[in-house]
Amino acid sequence: MKQDLIELIESIPEIEAKFRRFEPSDGLCLPPGDFIYDNPDFIKWKEAVEFELQQIYDRTSDEYIGKIINAKGVIHKFNGKDFDERDNFIRLKSSLYLIQKNISKYFPKDDVEEREDNEMLKPKIFISHSSADLKYIEPFVELLADIGLSNDNLFCSSVPDYSIPLNQDIYEYLSSLFSDYKLYVIFMLSDNYYKSSACLNEMGAAWVLKTQYTSVLLPRFEYEEIKGAVNPNKIGLRLDDNEESLKKRLGELKNIVSENFGISVPDMRWENKRNNFINTINSLWQIAEE
Repeated sequence: MKQDLIELIESIPEIEAKFRRFEPSDGLCLPPGDFIYDNPDFIKWKEAVEFELQQIYDRTSDEYIGKIINAKGVIHKFNGKDFDERDNFIRLKSSLYLIQKNISKYFPKDDVEEREDNEMLKPKIFISHSSADLKYIEPFVELLADIGLSNDNLFCSSVPDYSIPLNQDIYEYLSSLFSDYKLYVIFMLSDNYYKSSACLNEMGAAWVLKTQYTSVLLPRFEYEEIKGAVNPNKIGLRLDDNEESLKKRLGELKNIVSENFGISVPDMRWENKRNNFINTINSLWQIAEE
């Protein structure tokens, strides 16, 4: 998506700072060089850039994009085989800045028109999840309900009070959610999620419609395992994170919900509900590890 690509381009200085200097030892007939190919942050960033550019190429068959991502393109030059990778990075950086300068060519839909269309729709949170992870999903939905959401603005197919109404066609109802509401999707990511074709279809639909989203990583699922349309460089929320970090991320999510749905939650009430949720999640995943 446009914003995801822009964020990746804007993070170039941060990524470039990951270069390390190689100075050969005495007796090695090798020149010194700057390398980045095996840095984990660079690998995630490069894969995300390639994914976004591939989406553009699949849609436009743009020759310039094709030269960057083809098998001999600059994005595949980072393998540690060159004596210095700085030149390749400069080439890739220059290409990305040029794409950013001409971003409207690759994303022609007017942002103002798109924003106005979305503002006419009623907001709703869509919990995209695998039913195999229900033990984590239920307390999460309960936390959102404690904030003030109801079945009018929250959908979760596995939790009865927030699921598909009686006598509704499953696929027609899901389709109507994406077309009739301004959805904010929360991806509950796990191994079970990626094994579910239904979950991957929801992820694809959210990507096509440029839906705003937050990624929630369930216990024992790592950022490196994120695939598909979810940006692995976009900071998510880990349920098995340390307590202080989890509290911070949950607070940020609460603020997003409050802003989008006009809900005000008293601080003391929020802290009690948040702490109960964290205790529940900790109990669930720690029991699972025993």
